[in-house]
Amino acid sequence: MGNKINNKIEEKIRNISKYLNEYTKDHLKCYNLTLGRFHVLRVILESEPVSMGYIHEELHMANSTVTVIVDYLNEAGLVKRRRDLDDRRVVLLEITDDGNKIMKDLLKQRQDFMKKALNDMENSAEELAHLLEKLLDKIEVIY
Repeated sequence: MGNKINNKIEEKIRNISKYLNEYTKDHLKCYNLTLGRFHVLRVILESEPVSMGYIHEELHMANSTVTVIVDYLNEAGLVKRRRDLDDRRVVLLEITDDGNKIMKDLLKQRQDFMKKALNDMENSAEELAHLLEKLLDKIEVIY
C-alpha cells in the first residue's frame, strides 16, 4: 500500500477523533469536566476497580497527571478511593453513583452523535467497524 493511501487513512482517523473529542468537550462543560477527566472516568467505569497505574498505562498519561485528575474527581464526588484488600499499598478507584450517572449521559450523547454520522451508512457500518478493529489489532501488535 502506498504512502498516499496510508496518509489519507491516518488523516481520516485523526479527523474523526478530533470531531468526536470536540463534540464531547462541548458536552463536558456543563459537568465541569475536561477531556482528560472524561477519559479517566471512562477507564474507571469500564474496568473498575482500577489502580492509578492501570489508568496511566491505559491512557498513556503521566502519573502526576493521573493523580491530579483523580484528586479532582474524588473531591467532586465522582470517584472514590479504597485500599486493595490483597495489597494495602495499592489504591483502587471506583466510580460513584453521581459519576456513573454523568458518564451514562455523556456516553449516550457520544453514541447518538455517532449514530447520526453513520445514519445512511448502515450497510457498511459493520464492515467499517470490522476493518477498524483489524487495523487496531495490527497496530497493537507492532507497537
